[in-house]
Amino acid sequence: MNEIIITNLKNEKDLEVLAELYANYYNNSVLEEKWTKETTTKLFMYFYNQAPDLMFVAYDNDKPIGIIMSVLKPWWDGMHLEDGEVFVSKDYQMGGIAKRLFKTLFQYAIDKYDATTLEAHTYEDEKGFPYSWYKRLGFETIDDWKIISGNIKEIIKKL
Repeated sequence: MNEIIITNLKNEKDLEVLAELYANYYNNSVLEEKWTKETTTKLFMYFYNQAPDLMFVAYDNDKPIGIIMSVLKPWWDGMHLEDGEVFVSKDYQMGGIAKRLFKTLFQYAIDKYDATTLEAHTYEDEKGFPYSWYKRLGFETIDDWKIISGNIKEIIKKL
């Protein structure tokens, strides 16, 4: 492994490389999600189109191996990074890359937007990862908040 650099996206084609890694990883996780390269690329482009400056990529030479992205939302106590997403290729996990991605995003968001908070959701596998990792970093669970999800075609029938 060479020196890993963290920078803004160099080339949109890099998102396709990361999309394939992301889809393979999450399709084989406890989440049992059904990502494809195409649906993951759409997710990445959602973030890129809203806030390209809040997307940072980890590169091993020119090979993209990790990504962090978020959008900004004004809130009563300042600007919040919302809906954050971080991913590091399985082969590069446990090497501090996710921490470096977070540091880069946070410092940039503080300096440019005076951001105060990151709000996101996560999961935990049978070993408690990644939820336990976030807790160790100082993230807190807000017990009063609930993440809701629903099939809007079914919900509209009840409205």
